[in-house]
Amino acid sequence: MKFSLVPNLNNKGVKELCDEIYEKLISLGAEVEINGSFESSDVVIAVGGDGTTLNVAKRASLCGKPTLGVNAGRLGFMSGLERNELNLLSNLISGNYTVEERMMLKADVTENGQVISSHICLNDAVISRGDLARLIDISLSCEGRDVTNARADGMIVSTPTGSTAYSMAAGGPVVSPDNSCFIVTPICPHSLVNRSIVFSADKELELSVTNDVNNNAFLSIDGADSIPLNPETKIIISKSGYSTKLIKLKPDNFYEILNKKILERRN
Repeated sequence: MKFSLVPNLNNKGVKELCDEIYEKLISLGAEVEINGSFESSDVVIAVGGDGTTLNVAKRASLCGKPTLGVNAGRLGFMSGLERNELNLLSNLISGNYTVEERMMLKADVTENGQVISSHICLNDAVISRGDLARLIDISLSCEGRDVTNARADGMIVSTPTGSTAYSMAAGGPVVSPDNSCFIVTPICPHSLVNRSIVFSADKELELSVTNDVNNNAFLSIDGADSIPLNPETKIIISKSGYSTKLIKLKPDNFYEILNKKILERRN
């Protein structure tokens, strides 16, 4: 069995943890490459925090490969193992694990009916205002029908996986990742009503932004890419043809992880 081990060496203690994982897998008879080719690997292992797991899992999904996240960060909500659970790596060799599929969304940025760029999101696509503390106007339609017009700091379109990230912080609902839907949540809307809207993933959403001449709006993809938007820009949201495959080596379910990783930390 061949593994590609992808560490985020910017995180403290990751090199040492990566060495432990490497030695453990080699002792189990596996073939391991550091930052090896995803295409030729059976499993990709991301070592770092949630951001590392997210980025590595997205890349692996394009090759149809499953990802195991090993937590070397703070939260590790997307991770399948903690640093003190490396004995469970033997289950990878024996095949004693499950693979959880997570839907992703596609965000097409268009102008004048032409697609300028396409992006795949595992967590969310976020429209936000620029540096100035000025609200922007965001229009949302579904399959050609107007849904809402929001004057706000921005708007989040998340997957169920992303429902526990920025969307939750903005007041959105927590959605189990085995669902297939989009969650649209306004960011600090200038309104007495602040509600998320959940759409079935077979729908196509269209968003556009209007801002004054002294301000800018941007589209952020999974907290990374920052794409400037103008009044002629339209963002088309649909379900991606790719899905992320995350390896589970432990029996705990989403709700147990939610309590352990998020709710208990607040108490």
